[in-house]
Amino acid sequence: MELLVHLLNADPAAPRLTVYNESTGARLDFSAQTLDNWAAKVGNMLLEELDLDSSSTILLDLPVGWQPVAIVLGALAAEVEWELGSSGDADVVFTSPASYEEWADTGADVVLVTEDPFGRGVVETGGTLPVGAIDFGPTVRFYGDQFFGPAPSLMDVVVTSAPAERVLSTGWTTAKGLVKAVLEPLSAGGSAVVVSGGLVDAARLDAIATAEKATVRL
Repeated sequence: MELLVHLLNADPAAPRLTVYNESTGARLDFSAQTLDNWAAKVGNMLLEELDLDSSSTILLDLPVGWQPVAIVLGALAAEVEWELGSSGDADVVFTSPASYEEWADTGADVVLVTEDPFGRGVVETGGTLPVGAIDFGPTVRFYGDQFFGPAPSLMDVVVTSAPAERVLSTGWTTAKGLVKAVLEPLSAGGSAVVVSGGLVDAARLDAIATAEKATVRL
């Protein structure tokens, strides 16, 4: 798959996405290889499970975390349009279990995504899956971690003149914000550190920036 080939060729094992959740204390690293595997699984799920194509749109109504990044990378691989927000028209909506009712009667397929750091699904984390909803965790794991479609290169999709930096941010509220915080650094050959889970004071961000050797802060 061409999507992250520039990162895979440079160093497949180096951390490219590091996510802190200050509410739970979790810290997770994702290499180019891991992100490539997730993008392939999500891309395959979008095409095969949800029967989407280049005319389709998915909407992400999710908190900041690694799961939205994986879903967006999968959408880019499958060349499916994606949006962020808490309202709008889409063929498929990825949302949290707590927000299911807001999307249940919109006509879109609803995929429920938990905040579990290991990607476990609604049922696997002790919840109940509503009738008609799709449980993201166990569903996406069913699909292979190789994508054989004509996926574009991230460098062609997200064009940036920025140098390869390690970029620290506190996440995003818009699609442009996600592009700036994560996709542009990855496209440039760099990496992203995202701190989520509520307000974080300046001293804590300074400590994370030092520990992660961040070279740019948004």
